[in-house]
Amino acid sequence: MNAQQHSLNDSSSVEHWAMNRAHQIVVHHGMRLVEAAQSLDRKQTSANTYALRKAIMDCLLEAMKDGPNHPMPAE
Repeated sequence: MNAQQHSLNDSSSVEHWAMNRAHQIVVHHGMRLVEAAQSLDRKQTSANTYALRKAIMDCLLEAMKDGPNHPMPAE
């Protein structure tokens, strides 16, 4: 495999990993936020906003530290 093909495979792997993590975050935290907002529950909306923000920050830190080389944690 030449360097260009290896680079493309790495990019594809990173993109796949990022898409899976984003999907997990949105499904788990995003849906809770939507439900709280729809019920006009300000306290739960605020709590779920914080949880979503934290999940995104944690994922970014994970990407910087480990990248796609480690299995994804279960949400």
